[in-house]
Amino acid sequence: MNNIRSKNLLFILFLCLWLIPFSFLFKDFFRLEGLVNFLDPRTWRILGFTFYQAILSSVLSLVITLIPAYFASRNEGIISKLLDNTIFIPFFFPPISAVMAFTLVYSSVGILSKLGFSFDIMYTLKAIILAHVFYNSPIFVRYISEALRRVPASFTETASIEGASKFKTFINVELPLIIPSISRALFLVFTYNFTSFAIVLSLGGVKYSTLEVAISKTLRSTLDFPKALSYALIQLIILTMLNIVISKFEPISFEYEPFSQKKSGYLSRTISAFYLIFEYSIVLVGIAASFFDFINMKFDISSFLHLFSKELNRVYPVVRSIINSFLVSAIAALFAVITAYFLLKNYSKLINVSVMATLGISSAFLGMALLYLNILFDIPFVLLLILGYFLITIPIAYSFLFQPVRGFDDKIIEAAKIDGANNLIIFLKIELPLLFSSFISAFLQIFAMIFGEFTISYTMQVRDYFPLASVVNYSLSSGRLYQEANALSGLNILLIFFIFYISNKFVKKSEI
Repeated sequence: MNNIRSKNLLFILFLCLWLIPFSFLFKDFFRLEGLVNFLDPRTWRILGFTFYQAILSSVLSLVITLIPAYFASRNEGIISKLLDNTIFIPFFFPPISAVMAFTLVYSSVGILSKLGFSFDIMYTLKAIILAHVFYNSPIFVRYISEALRRVPASFTETASIEGASKFKTFINVELPLIIPSISRALFLVFTYNFTSFAIVLSLGGVKYSTLEVAISKTLRSTLDFPKALSYALIQLIILTMLNIVISKFEPISFEYEPFSQKKSGYLSRTISAFYLIFEYSIVLVGIAASFFDFINMKFDISSFLHLFSKELNRVYPVVRSIINSFLVSAIAALFAVITAYFLLKNYSKLINVSVMATLGISSAFLGMALLYLNILFDIPFVLLLILGYFLITIPIAYSFLFQPVRGFDDKIIEAAKIDGANNLIIFLKIELPLLFSSFISAFLQIFAMIFGEFTISYTMQVRDYFPLASVVNYSLSSGRLYQEANALSGLNILLIFFIFYISNKFVKKSEI
């Protein structure tokens, strides 16, 4: 009985954490007559474009990753490892850094133009689609390749013995079995494209706007909360419906069979190599921009040094923003990991559905609710930012820790209880040492995600009150200090890449 009561209490607390910021917003601005904005032709144009670019980006991402994902599932060399590691891009690569690197490569004065390729796609739909493919297609690589690895080798061997070609085996045997994994990846990629913010805002220009961008622009230009709320409600309803539909697709599980490695042909290797070049070229250009001037094609660290000068920091608080980002990321990540642990220890279907459902809540919507709390109660931005990042990363920490915590051997805990150990002693003496690598790994990965986050801080307009690295980076670019913006972007990428590398070490250690 006590166990059920504690689970219900935890569920109510979790629900309250989300409801409190939004309750004030709804109380003061939700009016039935406000729903008339749903009928505004402009709203439908924005909604139509949001759907259009999300569908186009998602389908293209799926198409170009089928062969690399297949290659990664059948080979274990350096190309496969690099393909697997592209997963750090959608989850950790700062969106503003992606925008900077894209501009360096694809603008009219970019690297491709200097090499003689006419490839100026900036501020067009092509730029948005291509950036989304770069950013989110690695999700398909990871989901599809892992699903293919789980297909029992005996299935494909039987098809081969009966004379089926590799292509027919894939279409008739493997593809039907991995459809649930493709569906889940498609939902994730579509959601990221649907709620895309920094890429549409920076690469699309004034012509294009998604619902997420419309929410933020409405607040920044007119502080029209009712109108922004109507955009947020449309987005929330659509993503919730999609989440419900996609939750019906459960991955198919098989009895374990040893992995059967089958070499792929030169064509799939070549296509995979080109895909890697596309993905990693953006990353490498982003890093190199911190010490190489791509406009004048020369090594130059003066912009990097200028980042830390007093005169620049008087206008663009770079140093302060980095310190603030460290502070907010560390605290929010710590709370997210602790909360995810307690939610998993008190696991129930209700808690599980509630936690994962919050993935569909847009960051701009949450930023809007937090900004209103600041206006109402003058709550410091630092506390609101920590709350916002904490809320959006709980489901991610929950996913990272799901297997280690839920798969923990209960017999060890039961034996400790028989010996008289209480819950605190069990945690300190047994669970913490055994789960330490998983905790650290989850903390570092969430820290990296928060450090590069842009939507909440931009929507809350914290630039002048509590600057964060991503917003200051965007301000440098908007102020046409491109070299300094690229230098800060490169610094952020290096930092996040280092954290990702360390966290991967802890992940491997926890799997031993």
